[in-house]
Amino acid sequence: MPSPADPARLATLVVQRAQRLRREAAGHSLQAADHDQQAEGLRTQADLQLRQAQLGEEHGLDRQRLFDRLRTVAIARAHVLECDLRASDLQQQAEQARERERELRQAAIQQQSRARRLQAVGERVEQKRRQAQRRRHERTIQEEYTCR
Repeated sequence: MPSPADPARLATLVVQRAQRLRREAAGHSLQAADHDQQAEGLRTQADLQLRQAQLGEEHGLDRQRLFDRLRTVAIARAHVLECDLRASDLQQQAEQARERERELRQAAIQQQSRARRLQAVGERVEQKRRQAQRRRHERTIQEEYTCR
């Protein structure tokens, strides 16, 4: 019966951990792409709104309409600044997600390497166990033969 510290069993657990790390890294990658897409959408929306609110040459405006128009432009600019700030936050979150993804992928590579080493150790242990069993079997056969 294999022990709980069986290298083959440990290698399987380490491989599973590496797979989990890779799945988590892929999730962070998707999250970063989503943040990038949201940031780009916000910036596009803000640019469009700012272009629509730009003052053009408008003749015949009375004082009230001019102030309304200026207020609209000021609100649009404030919205653009707010969108830009939110987009910058999303970009920063995307970069953090990409950094976490890189860390997780590196950890997965290390775990995979560790699993290969454990498998190699397990194979050597199993090979030595089989050799010892074969030698014991040969010894018992020789002892039986000499006893006859």
